[in-house]
Amino acid sequence: MFHMVLLAVDGSENAIRAAETAAGLVAALPGSVLAVVYVAAPPAQSRIVKANYDVHALLEEDARTVAAPVLHLIEGAGVPYSLEVGMGDPSTEILATAEKVGADLIVVGSRGLGALQGVVMGSVSQKTAQLAACPVMIVK
Repeated sequence: MFHMVLLAVDGSENAIRAAETAAGLVAALPGSVLAVVYVAAPPAQSRIVKANYDVHALLEEDARTVAAPVLHLIEGAGVPYSLEVGMGDPSTEILATAEKVGADLIVVGSRGLGALQGVVMGSVSQKTAQLAACPVMIVK
């Protein structure tokens, strides 16, 4: 049913709950694989220069730092995964990564905005769910 599950993480408690759900789902589905995506903020120019302009290495370093608890949880569950990194608008990057990896399902955490606040501000999970070409599971 779901062969490639994409988990979007941002370092929040909601992302950890989403990771628990995604890891459990992938573990229960033989042959399934998990891709974890973290959308980073652009690194400071001084860091880019120090890293000899290897922006991707900086983004991956940031992703591994922020997503460490999630990656530890996934590794502990024995679930195969890959780490993907994006930079820019989170929902746009999540959707682009979903297309790139061929995701059958996207799992994201909910920020827990109230109905009015969610309408006014929007949210990454809502935007992703509206625009995704595959099912999106929003974990509270």
